[in-house]
Amino acid sequence: MTAIKEFERLESLGLWRDSKDSQRREVIVSFGESTLVLSDINNRPITHWSLAAIEDAGNSENGTIFTVDDLGEETLEIDDQIMISAIDKIKASIEARRPHPGRLRLYLGSGILITFLTISIFWLPNALTQYASNIVPDSKAVEIGEVILKSIQKTTGSICTTPEGERALRRLENRVIGSPSNRIRIIEMGNRPSLHLPGGNILLNHRLTHQEENANLIAGYAILERALEDEKSPLFDLFKSMGLKKTLKFLGTGDIDNSDLEYFANNQIFSSLSAPKAETIIELFNVAEIPRTRFAVHANRSDLIMTTDLVAEQYLPILDDEDWLNLKEICTN
Repeated sequence: MTAIKEFERLESLGLWRDSKDSQRREVIVSFGESTLVLSDINNRPITHWSLAAIEDAGNSENGTIFTVDDLGEETLEIDDQIMISAIDKIKASIEARRPHPGRLRLYLGSGILITFLTISIFWLPNALTQYASNIVPDSKAVEIGEVILKSIQKTTGSICTTPEGERALRRLENRVIGSPSNRIRIIEMGNRPSLHLPGGNILLNHRLTHQEENANLIAGYAILERALEDEKSPLFDLFKSMGLKKTLKFLGTGDIDNSDLEYFANNQIFSSLSAPKAETIIELFNVAEIPRTRFAVHANRSDLIMTTDLVAEQYLPILDDEDWLNLKEICTN
């Protein structure tokens, strides 16, 4: 042990007693291999104290009292400050090498706590949000979507509809969506071109028909929203906006406060448009046999025209001239 070698020649006087009722006796104190050696004045060893067992028993008028007895009956009083410092240094060295089960438990406990907090902060909210969005029945999703739609109309105005426009819209819907669970609605909603809601409603801004020669642009945004819906349920964003506490409440009761739905609706109208993966949206364009160039330019999606696109001769028009005119005029009444 390095500390022992450092003090192997160090000696001092001390006052030792072996029991509470014994007379104190002058001894010579020195270091052994792993012990403190107490000898008489003739250098004959009297006893050895294990260095690992030495404890500080307090101070006296002249120095420091040490003991190796739990009851403090066997004591050694030393007034030599160099020897006192040497003993303290060796005790500290031994303590540093000693196993610390409590410290290990502390480290393990801290590690478990940090892991739990990490899971709670980063994994649990997303996991619960995903779980909640997956278990909502279709009927409940439609109900939620209708409440959100009504809230949106308080800001944007009513859904546009005319008998002729609706017939044209259904033809557009069948061509670009082809799913009975989705329904396209036309609405004036500021600068946002499109939006999809829980329950299957896809909202398209009537501005997408302005100064357009055909339905390619508005159809492209319908496909965009369908691609976003395929990649992630709109209910996921709803529960994420509600937060963990209210999502847990929904899982317990099946109810969502209308105020939370109104808050979500307002955020959706004024939030930025999400961008689905290029491969997702290109596949939907190909299935519908609709050119994507007009949409790609308008939506600033150059990644959608890096591959060959359809030209006019390669696809059937989405709507004929009469249906296109009726769709353009759907918001006039």
